[in-house]
Amino acid sequence: MKISLSQRKLKDGRISLSIEFYRGSEITDDGKRKHLRNFENLDTYLIVDPKTAKEKKENKEALEFAENVIAIRKAEYAQGRFELKNTAKAKRVFLNFFADLAEEKRTLDSSNNYGNWFSTYQYLKKVVPKNLTFEEIDEYFIKKVRKYFEKDAISKSDLPLSQNSKYSYFNKFKAALRNAFR
Repeated sequence: MKISLSQRKLKDGRISLSIEFYRGSEITDDGKRKHLRNFENLDTYLIVDPKTAKEKKENKEALEFAENVIAIRKAEYAQGRFELKNTAKAKRVFLNFFADLAEEKRTLDSSNNYGNWFSTYQYLKKVVPKNLTFEEIDEYFIKKVRKYFEKDAISKSDLPLSQNSKYSYFNKFKAALRNAFR
């Protein structure tokens, strides 16, 4: 993830400062590249052409404030929200990890349990970007997956998932996260 300062010129002549969280890109179903970005507005503004010493000082303070916030966000990102104990897993692609875990369930558990893991994997391939690593997983992503299972996932017969399937698939997803963050 790249965390940087974004400046946008407003109609009133000021420049708005915000933090851009760039998480890479993915290819959509129609073949277009979609950039994954989030912004945090700092509600801090610069004056375009500062003329007085006071305006120059305000601009300098605003930029220092923005740089401090960026440093804090980078430190939070470096620490990791979920505090991975195994850093090798942090760099791993989530879908590959989930597929390996499902395959492990096939050899160790009953075929019914493997079927649930395999089905969960098939649905996750539709919502999870192919190159998403564990270090990019955050609360927003988990809520997105939960919403997908609750509202958007469709069964083979073009019907919404049953209540039990929704819970079962999301629980398999959570179990995989717990396994990775041990």
